[in-house]
Amino acid sequence: MTAPIQRIVNIEQEKEYIKKIQKCQRNWDYSKTMPKEHVDYLLWIAQNAPSKQHEAYYDIHYSTDRKVIEELYKWSWGYTHSGKPPATWRNPQMNANMFMLFVMKHPPTSRNYLNEGSVTPTDHPARWENGLVAVGTALGLVMRAAVELGYATGCNKNNSQGPDCDFNWERRMGLYEDIHIHKKKKMLYGVGIGYSQEGRPRNESDDNELVIGAANGHNLSLKDRGEERDVRGRKYRQCSIVDISKSDKATDPYGNVHELPDKAVFYTMSHLPREINIYEIKWE
Repeated sequence: MTAPIQRIVNIEQEKEYIKKIQKCQRNWDYSKTMPKEHVDYLLWIAQNAPSKQHEAYYDIHYSTDRKVIEELYKWSWGYTHSGKPPATWRNPQMNANMFMLFVMKHPPTSRNYLNEGSVTPTDHPARWENGLVAVGTALGLVMRAAVELGYATGCNKNNSQGPDCDFNWERRMGLYEDIHIHKKKKMLYGVGIGYSQEGRPRNESDDNELVIGAANGHNLSLKDRGEERDVRGRKYRQCSIVDISKSDKATDPYGNVHELPDKAVFYTMSHLPREINIYEIKWE
């Protein structure tokens, strides 16, 4: 009897793919354009990734239009440059040749049951947990496919954030009410995919703007908004935007003096150890 033909997997190559997607790309080559075939393939993977009970826990919003992505990028503040004094960058990994955003939602179906036998409500907390797993699975598969096609990738969570953003992304994409009023959706991770700038460290960015006075991108304003709160009940923090190419020092609204860097360089962490342990399950 002839043994079935098995595909020979290059395990070392697979390990290299995983190592590559651990590394976040912060600069991009816009002189190149991703083929539509590749874009469609990556979207197909995102749409067809496995999920619990094969339910639809998310939607995908994407663009390869440079003008659209650059406009979204304006509201991606949140990478901490320093805590004391507080300062933050935009997230240039999303300003790629292609950007894909995962928006978690209540599935229109419910194939789960409570222990007394009734169908689990679509807005049950456990359903959100299923959604997080589904998005993480899809995101990983998309990134794995992208690097095999020769692209660099970079994930981000700082979506629709920055001074006086006023939920810019949510409003432009028609998601504001479902996310912030009806609580039916949640904006989760995005991923930038594309061509890296050759010969340049992956952790350098072309952006010269830095927010000072805040260490992340949440609820910021360029003016003093006092006790005003947003629709989520969160107070605003005043900040300033400075151009690091025009000065080497600046003072934020709280009187903190900032020594400004001469270029945008992001910390790398993929070389650091992390304690993920592996245990074989055994019965005594």
